Amino acid sequence: MPRKKTELAVDSRFHGVVAELASTFDSTGDAVYHVLRESIIRGALAPGEWLRQEAIAEAIGVSRVPVRSALIRLEAEGLLAMHGRRGAQVRMLSVARVNEICRLRVLLESHALKLSMARMTSARIERLRGLAGELDSGIGGAELNEVRDRFYRELYDHDHNPVLVETIEGFRGQVSRPWPNYRLPGATPDRYQDLVALVGDGDLAGADAWVYAHVEKVRGHLHAIAETEEQA
Repeated sequence: MPRKKTELAVDSRFHGVVAELASTFDSTGDAVYHVLRESIIRGALAPGEWLRQEAIAEAIGVSRVPVRSALIRLEAEGLLAMHGRRGAQVRMLSVARVNEICRLRVLLESHALKLSMARMTSARIERLRGLAGELDSGIGGAELNEVRDRFYRELYDHDHNPVLVETIEGFRGQVSRPWPNYRLPGATPDRYQDLVALVGDGDLAGADAWVYAHVEKVRGHLHAIAETEEQA
């Protein structure tokens, strides 16, 4: 059974995300959404935690209206589950959900790669090389999420395939919460520069195999995390 917590724990980690992001967006709604999303991804809001709109609004310094809108957006992305009057709960990973999301990622990312490589340019390859270098340097936390998103938007050609790329991002976001646990002791991280080299050579089969192996590695690690959450 999912772990249940009575209310939002407004701790230092959550306040840290609020201080970092709340003033960086033009609209209150976007600010609340990004604060909550980053708090879930970074683990400041734990899997299974119940969120009270009043506590969130007070912590961020806004009314309940943008909080409600942000919760609805996060439910649509699969990061939260809404339970009527009981409120919203940070969704826990399950083995079945991890497996399904990763299967869909493989299908969608393989298709996106095929479309993107047909339009690949030398300028995009250079941008991908720079982003891959940053990812391979061992960055972490919010910077890792931001650079990884930019990398995949370039790789899958967001300008020409916006709906496809944003759908992939939605699935990736659902399994980003445990990312700090992804680089497990002894695990060898994949080199993004190897993928860029394959793309630059026009090797669609090789690039597709890299993506498949990468998602499978992610699935394996998340499978272990999900099993731990289900047993807690």
